[in-house]
Amino acid sequence: MYKGLRKIISKLSKMKFNQKITIFFILAVLITNSFVIFAVYQLAGKQITEKSSGLVQGQFETTTDILNITLKNIIETSNIITGDSRVKEFLMNNKFTSKNYNKDTSDAYSSVRYFLDSNSYIDYISLVKFDGPELIYVGETWTSGDFRTETLKDYQQAVGTKFGNCKISMKRKVFYPYQYVLNIYQPIYDKYNYNKYTGFLVIGIGEKSIKEFYSNLDKGLRVQTYLTDKDGVIISNEDKSLIGTDSFYKDVLQGKSGQQKVGNKMVIYEKLDNWDWYMVGEIPTESMLKDTNTMIFLIITLVLGAGGLISLAFYKLSNNLYKPVDALVSTMREVSMGNLEVRMKRDYKGKDFRQLASGFNIMIEEINILMYRIKREQNEIKQIELNRLQSQIKPHFLYNTLECIHWQALSDGNKDVSRMVKALANYYRLCLSKGKDIIQLSQELANIENYLIIQNMRYSGIAQCDINVDDKFKNVLIPKLTLQPLIENSIYHGIRVKDGFKGEIFVTAEEKENKIVISVSDNGVGMTQEQIDEINNSISVFDEKTGYGLRNVHKRIEILFGSGYGLYYRKSKYGGTTVDILLPKGENGENNKCIRL
Repeated sequence: MYKGLRKIISKLSKMKFNQKITIFFILAVLITNSFVIFAVYQLAGKQITEKSSGLVQGQFETTTDILNITLKNIIETSNIITGDSRVKEFLMNNKFTSKNYNKDTSDAYSSVRYFLDSNSYIDYISLVKFDGPELIYVGETWTSGDFRTETLKDYQQAVGTKFGNCKISMKRKVFYPYQYVLNIYQPIYDKYNYNKYTGFLVIGIGEKSIKEFYSNLDKGLRVQTYLTDKDGVIISNEDKSLIGTDSFYKDVLQGKSGQQKVGNKMVIYEKLDNWDWYMVGEIPTESMLKDTNTMIFLIITLVLGAGGLISLAFYKLSNNLYKPVDALVSTMREVSMGNLEVRMKRDYKGKDFRQLASGFNIMIEEINILMYRIKREQNEIKQIELNRLQSQIKPHFLYNTLECIHWQALSDGNKDVSRMVKALANYYRLCLSKGKDIIQLSQELANIENYLIIQNMRYSGIAQCDINVDDKFKNVLIPKLTLQPLIENSIYHGIRVKDGFKGEIFVTAEEKENKIVISVSDNGVGMTQEQIDEINNSISVFDEKTGYGLRNVHKRIEILFGSGYGLYYRKSKYGGTTVDILLPKGENGENNKCIRL
């Protein structure tokens, strides 16, 4: 060894000065870079681990906030449903003793159905009675199992929450025993006795829907994410076999949030407010150091191939490269949370970074323009739909009336001809209404009087109309040609079908529950309650059973005044059918709050 070292020193001493300097520089660079590589590996590994875990922690905070808001909205939904008088009526009534049982059931079902359709995370909603087998259920297909028995049992075993009387449980589904569901229970008071419960509401949220909130977290770091309760029992996991078992890190979960290295994994957790749940993430250490290992291998390759100077330059460049990228990620996070006013600064030295900032800002501007266009187009589509429906109103009796006038004119001069022509002229003058889509009720009543003159001449006094409307309702605004289709329906489907029958039609108006209700009743053949329910349930959707004209009238009112207004069918006290026209009441008793399109 000693002799070998002496030979090397002897050879170095015989070399030229520039060769000695070159070798010394190379040795100095190699030794320095060896120390630098070791130090960089330690420092970069620590920094990248902290940044990776911090990024996941930020994703956890965002995800838990969204999940908190969603679950809070569902709790608020349950409070709305349990406070609905229609729901209370259903739970109180018995189908064998209540005359309004079918209507109460239909009303409660409609209320529950509305909330299910407006929330994509809910799998099912059910109203369960304590003292009867009847229940209302809407949601995924009921394929097997005794839902009521299983739900009653689970209701008794469910745990309380911080939301009043609300209770929750995570269990296997009654319908699909290999899937899990979060059941949210809310007891419902008797309508007249707050000390008595008549039943309860259950809202089922599939575990797969809850899992969607965290299933898209950083896959590059191989984050294994799941939910546990306050005792560390797993309530949601990709691996269904682990649901209901204890988490390996339940002793780590302390406080609202945190992170801790356990073995060869980094454990990150975030608490959900008001639920005593934790979102837990396990990140293998090697996945967080993957980028560090790649960077060190690249540095060593450059040191051996091009020298320490190039490797040092590349190392500095790699450190500086992350700054604009970090700014871009931060800006994109703000955009993802709804802030479309944020913009990237263009103060980076690199041309590519300036182009990146400029392109990002242009993209946000285009998104703002697109959202404005979509909003404007939606308003235009609404107006076009109203105009299209309005333009389709073409009374069917025009040609029959003209035929009557033709044959009457061929006969001897008759005052009836003059009367019919005059009524027809008045009718169409009111139909035009100087281009107005909405007219006063007094004009609409005059219109149906002209219409009945013509029909009574055609069918020899087939119907008598009794208009009993107080003067205070005469200025109520109503879409034109609303009453005429209803009168026509009463004549053709309620009165005319009785041979030789002289019918009566009654038109009234009243104020009820902050609405103006105009009713058209007849003493014709009428309909069964099942037929009436079928028309009321399908009148907003095209159906040949309800007729296009009735749907047209209902749709125009709904577009002009909003949902909750339109036509509603019921049995008439005169033996036939009554159609209620529901219109909004304005500040002065008139319905002056028509939607502006």
